[in-house]
Amino acid sequence: MNVEASYSGNIAVASVSGRVDSANAKDFDKALRDIIDRGVTGLVVDCNDLRYMSSAGLRVLLIAIRKTNAAGGGLAMCRVPDHIREVLEVSGFVRLTSIHDSAEAASASFSS
Repeated sequence: MNVEASYSGNIAVASVSGRVDSANAKDFDKALRDIIDRGVTGLVVDCNDLRYMSSAGLRVLLIAIRKTNAAGGGLAMCRVPDHIREVLEVSGFVRLTSIHDSAEAASASFSS
């Protein structure tokens, strides 16, 4: 698992690659917390290169959603592979976050 971030004002795009599971969920959590702690209120999680996400990864996303919502922003996802989108739908995450086709569209969702 790897997370790379880019910033534009108070919005960050976190590109996640590889697998997020119980073995590295703490690293994923630390990466997202470090991004949010830089004053980010709008966090976009780009899943284009994400191959797998377990329930441990979903828990990390839930924590990040709560932190960004508390900061007056939110978390949006983009370029989510179909098999991961299905997990998000079944687990109810689609009610907590928005899913977009591009990072630009996800970033724009914070200003609407």
